[in-house]
Amino acid sequence: MPSDYLVQYLDSENNLTEKIISSNSATEIENDISRNGGEVLSVVQKKSLSINIQLGDPVKLQEKTNFIQQLKTMLSSGVSLVEALEIATKQINNQNFSGPLQNIITDIKQGEKFSDSLAKYPKIFDEVAVAMIRAGERGGILDKMLEELEKALKKDVEISNNLKKATRYPKIVGSLMLVSMYVVIAKVIPTFTSILTDSGTEIPTLTVVLLSLGDFLNAYGLMMVGVIILLVVASNFYGKTDSGRLLFDKLALKNPLFKFITVAAINLRFTKILGTLLSFGVPLKDSLAVVKNVANNRIYSDAIDTIIRDIDSGKPLEESIKEVGVFSDYLCSMVGVGEKIGALDKMFLSASEYYEVELKNNTEGLSAAIEPIITIVMGVFIAIFVGSVFLPMFKMYESISG
Repeated sequence: MPSDYLVQYLDSENNLTEKIISSNSATEIENDISRNGGEVLSVVQKKSLSINIQLGDPVKLQEKTNFIQQLKTMLSSGVSLVEALEIATKQINNQNFSGPLQNIITDIKQGEKFSDSLAKYPKIFDEVAVAMIRAGERGGILDKMLEELEKALKKDVEISNNLKKATRYPKIVGSLMLVSMYVVIAKVIPTFTSILTDSGTEIPTLTVVLLSLGDFLNAYGLMMVGVIILLVVASNFYGKTDSGRLLFDKLALKNPLFKFITVAAINLRFTKILGTLLSFGVPLKDSLAVVKNVANNRIYSDAIDTIIRDIDSGKPLEESIKEVGVFSDYLCSMVGVGEKIGALDKMFLSASEYYEVELKNNTEGLSAAIEPIITIVMGVFIAIFVGSVFLPMFKMYESISG
């Protein structure tokens, strides 16, 4: 049954084209374009628009990193691709990973390209991984490109672990605070209020407000949980649409707590992978087509599309990268220097080192930024608790002693 593929290719006149093509396989598309004098840069099977609730990724990032590392090591030692894949697959216990890998091995034995087979599993191998492996196949440097992909994945693992570490304390404290607030508002205050009512003590306004909130939670708590679940599902569905993804990508760049980490991570991956591809002799336009989706952000991918079109029209990279308005002045300056001295690859790799340090500092600063917020929220919660519980207690004692 034919599937839809998002295809990027250079036509016979060397113009960059992107379109959706329906075909039985990525190999069939590549052969058709080659016969017409074109060159395929990227072929990615389109995901169907459906509601897909999945707890976590089918394959963890660390699993993919270990797989790529093993594959790279064996290929560098002279082991054939099929044999290396078979050996690496035997080490994997996750059926969500080993199953697709078995299918990939079968595809390769039947003559399909490694990269084309990987593209059938976008939930495991993203567009960047597929594009890097395709570039390695074309240049006869698959082992070296796998090594660079391994480095990129290891960096992603490090970033993910650092973010988890930075947000672990806020998540624990926040969860405990929510549970405590629910218990106090929905259970403690109603019980305590009945005692006050029986004693004839006047109930303060704050306690009355919290009592009403507690009654609401007891009556509609399950409904609220259901509404939250529906909102999450709806957001997941909407995020798969073009307008939804664009909206969420804009919000990711404007989130006051995470935007600096997001931007630094995007710049790091962009400069590192682009510099690596250029250093292996991949043409600039082809390299940009590969890293277009490295950010996983529509704002940046649209900007890179504009840069590619500008390069086609003869505009210098420095001028174009400034005009799109999403990259820092620092990177624009580095690109300008790289163009002048003919060392764009070295400039991008040098910039990646800068963004790596920036990302580390921003991640470490996240905890420092969140902790005062948590302290303030906890202080407000404690003040409300004291005011709603202990204030009426004092009034009750006063009425008893009076």
